[in-house]
Amino acid sequence: MIKTLTLSAAVATGMLFAAPAFAQTVGNCPTAGSAASSQSPWVLFDLGSSALKPEAKPTIAQAAATAKARQVVKICVVGQTDKLGDKNYNAKLAMARSQAVANELVHAGFPAKDVIIASNPEAFGNSSFGEKDAQEKDRRVTIIFR
Repeated sequence: MIKTLTLSAAVATGMLFAAPAFAQTVGNCPTAGSAASSQSPWVLFDLGSSALKPEAKPTIAQAAATAKARQVVKICVVGQTDKLGDKNYNAKLAMARSQAVANELVHAGFPAKDVIIASNPEAFGNSSFGEKDAQEKDRRVTIIFR
């Protein structure tokens, strides 16, 4: 189940991470593993981090440009984590990753009101727990055009 969160809800729940400086909309997002997102761009993150890597910015800028060119109505950004660590921390981290990508999409010119932030923490990875569950591909945000 994908969780969505508004800016006010993020602040009210005491998230450990900085909230975006613009309004976010709430809506339903397809799961990141669905057919709707099979061609969607990914933004990868370091272990335990919601900071964008330098190589992520061109990917996000291209996603914003593509969305504008295709006249996409909404962009959904779905944050994920690997299975290492506390589940509550991972839920907050997944949302912070979504917010970081959403902020950059707005910076690249996509309207803030048309960005949906969501999270699907610990959605991917192995069914076992341990170091092998810290897979880079699981520490991502998927950008989905709607």
